[in-house]
Amino acid sequence: MPRAERPAVGDGFDGGGRVLYAACALSQFLVAAGASVVTTMGPALREANGLRASWLPWAVLVYVLALGLLVLPLRLLIRRTRALPVLILGLWLFVQSSVTLTLVSGATAFLAFRAVQGAGAAALTATALALVLALDLDLDLDGQRPDRLLLVWSAVVVAGFGTGLAAGAVVGADWRWALWANVPLTATAGIPLIRLLRSTRRRDKAVGASASASASAGAGSGDGDGGGGGDGGGVGVGQGEEAQDAAA
Repeated sequence: MPRAERPAVGDGFDGGGRVLYAACALSQFLVAAGASVVTTMGPALREANGLRASWLPWAVLVYVLALGLLVLPLRLLIRRTRALPVLILGLWLFVQSSVTLTLVSGATAFLAFRAVQGAGAAALTATALALVLALDLDLDLDGQRPDRLLLVWSAVVVAGFGTGLAAGAVVGADWRWALWANVPLTATAGIPLIRLLRSTRRRDKAVGASASASASAGAGSGDGDGGGGGDGGGVGVGQGEEAQDAAA
């Protein structure tokens, strides 16, 4: 599709492209911070959960392994279905595991819920990738070039990793507050994404119903070529990527 004929960035999300990008970036900030925050929490964390100093790297490793192993399957799941269920699953796992990590005792339970937190991070990452790729990055976003958008995205991830290290070192004996902070921050990122995806889903249903009605009207008028209406379901995030590639 020629450049001039392509829709503006964010039109597929009712003009909410900037909000969507910011919310996805915040979610990845939290994912990166969640990976590094436990590394510098120090003796207070180890004493509360019976972690030996030599076991502390495993608290990072199980998180990263769950994130790395699950992000691609969840990304493929989004391509076959929709992003909203995976997003909600990721939000729930990330928040619940963050809270549970402040309550459990014992190294085994702590490491297990770190793996669950990594699974939630994988769902958030897969959703963020699907949503950002659904934007038309061949165009500018408020005058910013795509390479600048990718640079900002990378900077946010690096900042999240560094913030996690700093937060773990600062909280000390109050290490639980660093994990409780994930609750409001995750809600700040998740609520706008859920609202945008739900509004997009309602619009797709309306477009599909309108296309079906037009196809029925064309068939009733006896036009043999007029029945090529929509598929009744609209194009969702993930499914829409194939449609964009075909249109381009």
